[in-house]
Amino acid sequence: MAIVDEQVQPLRVLKQHEYPVASPGEEQAELTTAARDVLAERRRQIEVEGFSLEHDRQYDLGELPAAAACYALFAQRQVLGLRRNEPDHAWPWILEWWKPGDARSALVKAGALILAEIERLDHQEQESTHV
Repeated sequence: MAIVDEQVQPLRVLKQHEYPVASPGEEQAELTTAARDVLAERRRQIEVEGFSLEHDRQYDLGELPAAAACYALFAQRQVLGLRRNEPDHAWPWILEWWKPGDARSALVKAGALILAEIERLDHQEQESTHV
């Protein structure tokens, strides 16, 4: 399937196995650079910053996705040429924790924060079903 512009010319072809999806028993496809960077950032958050799953359990009011959204919106502003560097009003933490870098770095951080929230939700679900 191709995404096309107004002149009906392919802009980008989405390959069936573009993303690393594997069924049980299948070998997992190689991760893209972007996926590796998000996973490396999540590992850095855990190992360097101490933001482990146990730490993230306290953020049950949507702080992780709110922070991810702020980083994603920062990246959008950069793409649009709007150079405002402060976080949006939804930023859940102290301003000193706001470190977006460039647009790509901000998106990598957003992806890692989304991953952290998904892990938190999965863990919360596992705990509720094992009680």
